[in-house]
Amino acid sequence: MRDGDVPGQHDAAGPTVLHGVDVVSIARVADLLSEFGDSVRGRAFTDAERAYCEARADPPQHYAARWAAKEAFTKTLADPSPGVPTAAVEVKRRDDGPHLSLAPVAQAALDATLAERDCSFESADIAVSLSHDQSAGYAVGSVTVVATASRHD
Repeated sequence: MRDGDVPGQHDAAGPTVLHGVDVVSIARVADLLSEFGDSVRGRAFTDAERAYCEARADPPQHYAARWAAKEAFTKTLADPSPGVPTAAVEVKRRDDGPHLSLAPVAQAALDATLAERDCSFESADIAVSLSHDQSAGYAVGSVTVVATASRHD
């Protein structure tokens, strides 16, 4: 085990857990949306995300939560600056809660991170959690990736 390793983190018998969390100011996102409008919406969010957020009573808090989840995802990656565009990570709302959909560039960055840990995307499960509170003024996104090591028989 190397300094800084978490027991079980790189152990072939145990899971690999990658976790990222981010906090975003709802007011800051509202300012960006107001100042840059469709430009920031188009660069940072997918069509489906924009439709979802714009259909809500307070779109900025929903945009902020999605922005936080996208940033949280990038924090799970091995490369500190992987070059994954914000819109390459989509937060999809389903009946059972939010899920991430990854464009090829985001998928490739996650694949590379998992490969460094001798894991594959096929063995991975991704959980995403969003929280936002207009009265507190912040939105939080949390992403956890759990994968098992590839077998080398």
